[in-house]
Amino acid sequence: MNIHQALKNSYSLLNNRFNTYKLDCEILLANTLKMNNRLDLFINLEKNLTKKEINIFFNFIKERQRFKPISKIITKKEFWNLEIDVSKKVLIPRPETEVLLDQVSKELKNRLNIQFLDIGCGSGCLVLALLEIFSDSKGEAFDISKEAVLNTKFNLNKYNKSNRVKVFQRDLFKFQTPKQYDLIISNPPYLKNSEYINLSPSIKNYEPKNALVSDCKDGTKFYYHIIKNLKRNLKMNGYFAFEIGDNQFIKLKKLLSQNGFIIISTFKLINDKIRCLLAKKTKNYALQQ
Repeated sequence: MNIHQALKNSYSLLNNRFNTYKLDCEILLANTLKMNNRLDLFINLEKNLTKKEINIFFNFIKERQRFKPISKIITKKEFWNLEIDVSKKVLIPRPETEVLLDQVSKELKNRLNIQFLDIGCGSGCLVLALLEIFSDSKGEAFDISKEAVLNTKFNLNKYNKSNRVKVFQRDLFKFQTPKQYDLIISNPPYLKNSEYINLSPSIKNYEPKNALVSDCKDGTKFYYHIIKNLKRNLKMNGYFAFEIGDNQFIKLKKLLSQNGFIIISTFKLINDKIRCLLAKKTKNYALQQ
């Protein structure tokens, strides 16, 4: 079986399930053949696959038929021009998170020796990107999940950046530190249980629920704790950078204002819901609970 035949057969297996079936098949086959670019397939259409390559590829297709995300099948996702390993039970990095980083990079572009804290580090995508953006920065990152901590450490080792970040396992609600940071960034769980129920099988079956679901009420539990308890760990004129859920902005804007912060920038999705915010500490309410 050559590349042309493999693509044709795989298209027919996925075309009634996914609008992106051609792209999916091409990415999976390029990954199977260890090609750098799926377009390389089309200049090698007559190249024959080995029996092993055929088995690997069509096993990938079977996984995709079960709605497994492409990134989880090939265990990697491109993010901020970095190849992020997502082999463990961590969320797949999303484009909205890159927007949050873009907000941070523009606002803090003139700062030197930035010290940051990433709460809920997951795959480590935010940590790695921050280290890339701010070449003299150092930081700390933690997650309640042991697998997330291992995944972050793996990615840091891959890019030889482990010496700039301390990564550890910790429950946010038990976390305390005397340190102060220029930036505290987080994409915490923000869905309500009722919202989780309606997610697609590709998310519910392959990404960790505890990284997605906050509570049964309004999904803001983690933000309330971070803002109220970690504001003292931000330097004056330091920043909170959050990815947030639908219909949470008004509540969080009020909470931030009550705790000495002003909103610097936001990002709206196509549905007009605010997904990212950057807030600056302008008053020192460190002793206020």
